[in-house]
Amino acid sequence: MMCGRFIIANDENIAEIEKILQGINENSSESGAYVKTGEIYPTDNVPILCIKNGRPTMSIMTWGFPKWDGKGVIINAKSETAAEKNMFKESLLKRRCVVPSTGFYEWAKNSNKTKYRFNGPSCPMLYMAGIYTDYPGLGLRFVTLTRAANSYISDIHDRMPVILYKDELVRWLTDYNFAIQVMNRDSVILEKTM
Repeated sequence: MMCGRFIIANDENIAEIEKILQGINENSSESGAYVKTGEIYPTDNVPILCIKNGRPTMSIMTWGFPKWDGKGVIINAKSETAAEKNMFKESLLKRRCVVPSTGFYEWAKNSNKTKYRFNGPSCPMLYMAGIYTDYPGLGLRFVTLTRAANSYISDIHDRMPVILYKDELVRWLTDYNFAIQVMNRDSVILEKTM
């Protein structure tokens, strides 16, 4: 499993996450939804950026598309094949989203299964590309898109999330051709810590 955990640090020094969480928590108090912070696991509810009524909007979504057999969830989609897979192609075309985080975790394939955290080097925020759908009876669900690992993570794992820069977020949400270009780029710089 690739990118099976990510982080939403509830840290007052990270103003952007604080602003996101404050807005979500104000809106979620009416619906009773709970937004998770800290280490995020599959099936947690988290703040996600998507387009609603033509505008970028934060929504609460659950991480993971339900599996067809009802046992477990699918949390990632390979960017190389998402446009061809029935489960993902319509969401990639019409329902892209941004997963704001302060990093993600990956485990080394060594015998100790060392856990590493990956962050952006110059910004506490890390934006991961995702897609979502609305499942009847289950609500809004998202998956993160992954790609072949670049040189910053390939010694740990062979896959990594598709990373977006802050100035690309709206374009990712609204421009399908741009989204395809971003999914194939290899220039994202990451920092690794244990």
